[in-house]
Amino acid sequence: MLADYHAWLKVADTALPKNIFGYILQLCLSPLRSKPFDITSYDKPKEIAKCGDSGKLSFLPATFPERAGPRPTILKYMAPNRQTSQLTDDGMHKLVAEAIHELATNHAKHVKVATSVLEKSGDALILNDNITTAHTIAKKMRREIAHVHAGLGSGEFSIHLALSPQDCKKVIEGQWGERMTLSGTLMPQEYLLVYTPRTNEEVVVVKEIVEAAIKFMTGGLEFIE
Repeated sequence: MLADYHAWLKVADTALPKNIFGYILQLCLSPLRSKPFDITSYDKPKEIAKCGDSGKLSFLPATFPERAGPRPTILKYMAPNRQTSQLTDDGMHKLVAEAIHELATNHAKHVKVATSVLEKSGDALILNDNITTAHTIAKKMRREIAHVHAGLGSGEFSIHLALSPQDCKKVIEGQWGERMTLSGTLMPQEYLLVYTPRTNEEVVVVKEIVEAAIKFMTGGLEFIE
C-alpha cells in the first residue's frame, strides 16, 4: 500500500489533498466507480429531463467520425481521472490550448476563462455571470463547462466536460472518451473524460466536442441564435 501511495502522489493534483488523506479518500470512493462505457442512462426520460430543453438535442456535427485505434489506458485511481497511454508531446498540447483559447474567444458572449472550480487549479471554461443556468446539470457542475488537464504530474491534456445525453452517446460510442469515474454518483451522468488528441485532425474533432459542451451548458443559446 505504501508503494501505491507514493505512485499516486506522482500523479495527484489539487482536486484532492496531496497527502495520505487524499489518497485514502479516493480509495473510499471506489464503490462509486462508474461503468466507463455504459450509455444506457442517456436514453432514460428522467435523465433527459434533467437537461432541460437541450436534453434531446445533439450539438455535435451530424457526421461524427469514429476515433481510430484502441482506447488509451486510464489511471486505476478514482482521482485523478487521467489516461496513461497514447500520450502526446508539447507541440500537440499547444494545439489543444490554442483550440480552447479560440473557443473562449468565439463564445465570449456566454463563457469566460477562470480557475476550475472542480479541479481547484488550472483554467476552465465557465458560464459567464450573466448567463442563467439552463438545467440541473449546469448547476451541479457549478457552471463549469470544461477543463483541460494541463498541470504538473498528471497533465496529459485530456479534458473533463459535460455534454448533452445524445452527445455523450456519440462520444462514448465513437471512442473519443468515456464516463468520468464518478459519473452518475457524485457527478452528473453527462460528465465525461475526453481523450487527448494525437493528430491535427483529432484536435479538430476534440474542439467540436468542447464546442458542443459550451452549447449544451448554455442551454442551446448559441445553437438557436
